[in-house]
Amino acid sequence: MAEAEGITAVGRNKKTIEVGDTVKYVNSDTLSRVTDIKKDEQGKVWVLLESTDLWYREETLEPTDIKAKEKKEEKEFTADELEERFRKAKETMEAFELGKAGGGGAGG
Repeated sequence: MAEAEGITAVGRNKKTIEVGDTVKYVNSDTLSRVTDIKKDEQGKVWVLLESTDLWYREETLEPTDIKAKEKKEEKEFTADELEERFRKAKETMEAFELGKAGGGGAGG
């Protein structure tokens, strides 16, 4: 995050954007917190969003007072946990298929 020091990003609505601000990506209404800001070799300013972990041009973002959702930490599952999840999913699918195969309609 050291790159953001001394770099000012300016959003589409001409308001400044700083690390920690919540912004909206105007093309998809994605809301996210800013985690970094950098300037490329051509002098263009890019802003890194927490929710997508992607860089966006400053003019495609707007600062907002709307609170962004916290990014969920990805949980790593053990082999046993994965096996249990797959077993439950399989049981659910089998139950669905059996229920679907049973009659119950108006036959002729």
